[in-house]
Amino acid sequence: MDDWHRKLVTELTQETAAGPLPDAATSLEISFGHARSAMTYALELARAHRIPVAGNVAGDSIWLQLGDGRIRFTMNRRAGEVIVLRPGQDETAVKAGGEDLGVMARQAIDALVAAFRALPTAAKRPSAPPPDFEDEPTQA
Repeated sequence: MDDWHRKLVTELTQETAAGPLPDAATSLEISFGHARSAMTYALELARAHRIPVAGNVAGDSIWLQLGDGRIRFTMNRRAGEVIVLRPGQDETAVKAGGEDLGVMARQAIDALVAAFRALPTAAKRPSAPPPDFEDEPTQA
């Protein structure tokens, strides 16, 4: 984990009722943040290109749905774990120091995109733009 993340966690939590987080909890928070970052990027990229996607990247339950597939990462602070749900795989509980959640999220997103690309064209129809929408989604 990088020092900036650890320092930020320490600075933000030291005066809270719970006090500073132990190293394991800090590591889990940082790893969850890496998963959130990957999912946010995928969600915003898909939305910018009007690909039919849904998701939530706020709070302790983050998810992304593309086509028929859905991935979800849910932080359980009391248990000190993140529950990961990926298409075609059993639900997995990841504890601090376990698998890298950012890597897991990127791999799950890659699998989600591959499954989406394999769908028939009609199922991948872009979401409809509003009437005054400029047709270049990434135009500066």
